[in-house]
Amino acid sequence: MTDHPTPTLVLDFDGTLCLGDDPIYLFADELATLVEDKDGSAEVRRRLEAFLNGEERVEDAEDGYHALYYLGRPFGVPAEAAAAAYHRSRERMEAGEGHVHAPAGIVELLDDVRAAGVRVVLVTNAPAVGALTWLGTVGIAERLDDVIAEAGKPHRMAEHLSGLLAQMGATDSPELLASVGDVWVNDVEPAIRLGARGFHIDRYGSGRTPTSASAPTIGELYPVIRAWATDPSTPLGPQP
Repeated sequence: MTDHPTPTLVLDFDGTLCLGDDPIYLFADELATLVEDKDGSAEVRRRLEAFLNGEERVEDAEDGYHALYYLGRPFGVPAEAAAAAYHRSRERMEAGEGHVHAPAGIVELLDDVRAAGVRVVLVTNAPAVGALTWLGTVGIAERLDDVIAEAGKPHRMAEHLSGLLAQMGATDSPELLASVGDVWVNDVEPAIRLGARGFHIDRYGSGRTPTSASAPTIGELYPVIRAWATDPSTPLGPQP
């Protein structure tokens, strides 16, 4: 391990840096074109809206994409067709459809984190092209030190995090890495399992554990992220 490994903050994209449900609705629209049962498709849309509004649970879904997956299973859309539909929805966002926004105060947070000597890495399942274009418009892209797009979370997340720890020279000091995201199984559990920090944006109150810290919004996690960046040895978790 190097004498002074650089701590790294890992951030998710959708639901973390990019807020708003329009991307999910666009994906739902594209999936609906693949389903012959229009009544069933309309019911999926209704239940998706209820989930996103916090009015109805959908199995153990933690975000709209998980909910859409569970709701759409009975229609048996092939994985390749669903992936193509997802990319079409992203192309529509890139063309200007839908509305999303960055969390209030995120630029200031990233400036503080970087000033503390922490690298910032985006790890997302989204394609880089649309994500980076949008992140550039809100002032976040230039505050990222690296981007891992189409990351294959959750299955490949431990691989990505382990790779970052190796790059940092901190394989024996996993607390120098922290991962923030709104899907526990994607962003938090792999980090906790490695001994790193995992900060969960628990929008729907799933209560998934263990975590290093949890809150309904990323803004409510800013203090604990700043505390970790200032002193990564701060005993933040995992918490049951």
